Amino acid sequence: MDNFLRSVGMQVRTFSSAEEFIAYDGEADCLITDLNLTGMDGLSLQMVLLQQGRSHPVIVMTAFATPAARSRSAAQRATAFLTKPLDPEKLLVLIEDALKTERDRAP
Repeated sequence: MDNFLRSVGMQVRTFSSAEEFIAYDGEADCLITDLNLTGMDGLSLQMVLLQQGRSHPVIVMTAFATPAARSRSAAQRATAFLTKPLDPEKLLVLIEDALKTERDRAP
């Protein structure tokens, strides 16, 4: 998926774990995370980011969607919750919408 996003002109940075992303002190306009990660899962990652005041859009994806996971992700302000396999074009539209919403909210 990262190659597709790069091919349409987006800057992409990948992380090997949620913990690596949490330790990252650079800029991130949007986070795309899997629900099931090695170590900390995607929902726990969302919670830590909220606790740290990091409010960039978060798109959660999973092959194992449950109503509880979808609900918890929405409660933690996820921008979108997607079920795999992903449609790259749909993901691109969601990312663009999330970035536009963030720009519109900026002072």
